[in-house]
Amino acid sequence: MRRPPSATAKAPRAGLSGIALDHVQIAALWILVASGWLVVIEPAPYEMLFALTLIIFLPAGLLVTPHAAPLILFLALFNIGGFMSAMQVEHETKRAVTFVLVSAYMAVNAIFYAFATARDPMRIVPVIRNAWVFAAVIAAINGIIGYFDIFGMGAKWAPIGRAQGTFKDPNVLSTFLVAPAIFLIQDFMLKKVRHRIIAAVALLIIGVALFLAFSRGAWVVFTGSVILLAGITFLTTPSWPLRSRILIYTIFGIIIAVALLAFLLSLPSVRSMLQERLALLQPYDSGETGRFANQVRSIPYLIASPLGFGPYQFARIFGQDPHNVYINAFAAYGWLGGFSYLLLIIGTIYAGMRAVLIDTPWRHHAIAFFAPLFMIILQGIQIDTDHWRHFYLLLGVVWGLFAASDLARLRALTGPRPQT
Repeated sequence: MRRPPSATAKAPRAGLSGIALDHVQIAALWILVASGWLVVIEPAPYEMLFALTLIIFLPAGLLVTPHAAPLILFLALFNIGGFMSAMQVEHETKRAVTFVLVSAYMAVNAIFYAFATARDPMRIVPVIRNAWVFAAVIAAINGIIGYFDIFGMGAKWAPIGRAQGTFKDPNVLSTFLVAPAIFLIQDFMLKKVRHRIIAAVALLIIGVALFLAFSRGAWVVFTGSVILLAGITFLTTPSWPLRSRILIYTIFGIIIAVALLAFLLSLPSVRSMLQERLALLQPYDSGETGRFANQVRSIPYLIASPLGFGPYQFARIFGQDPHNVYINAFAAYGWLGGFSYLLLIIGTIYAGMRAVLIDTPWRHHAIAFFAPLFMIILQGIQIDTDHWRHFYLLLGVVWGLFAASDLARLRALTGPRPQT
């Protein structure tokens, strides 16, 4: 079967100016993604760098493709619903509107990554991967320093006894680390590692921080992402040596994970925190006012509220946040936002599956991005993910890879037939 050609529609840039622009765009993108390790301050450096990067990419750096139309439509309707819902919050309108403006900003992020990726996936995606791994290592080191109270940073970088680093929440830090870990694991699996020792150390640092964040959701996301990465690669590759390598790496990975876990459990503080976190239900989960009861109690009210409650109003009514992005979509964005978000998720799963099933030179990138994105989509059942930067980064790249893959497939079908 003939592999589809590259989907990029860009014309070669003539002269030094075109080459210089290419390099500036790549540098700006790398710096943007690499800055993702610092989000505890507002506005974060990422916010200003994104505006600059977008401007740099506007001249011939983006591919506006109709494949992204569902992404744009559903994100637009989602945020329109949010603005309509925010307008009914009279006592804190400014805070509510700011919430929706952040959502709209995140949506623009996703669309940018989709258009940039669609234009040249083999150029853009490796830059994002490399920069994200760098950011993850820095974030992980900060989280580990905080957890063990090195340099007295425990109060700032592990305020609740879990690795948090320069993030506002250990749950966000830990899920931020999942995708880079998957990138490194895939590089080892596909033998694409240039510096094996450096990559192994980076993966070890990320893995330790992910564990010390003690986020049960992130552990599930990581485990599920590894299973999806290995499973999809095993099913889609025609290479039997690669399939054998996947099985061998799986066995060795389990052995290394068990050894690392045994070492960490030898530390009393780690052991006691793990025992606490492994409880199936935490105090805030159960009871008449627990998170699950609140979610169930909110449904009749949401059915009777086409505009929802407004941003932040779920916690005001029920005492705590919904901890469910789908419930929150209806509560903070109304029916329009809630149903648009559901359609966005359904469309994203379809786009991701299409990207991983079409045989292209960047299929491995599609698998590496779709696996953690799919698991974070599932994690949304137990946490609010609608303002996670890395969720929108994954979202945009997957839609961009879908567009590139489908364009390549169409070109292969309509192009000249090979000589027989």
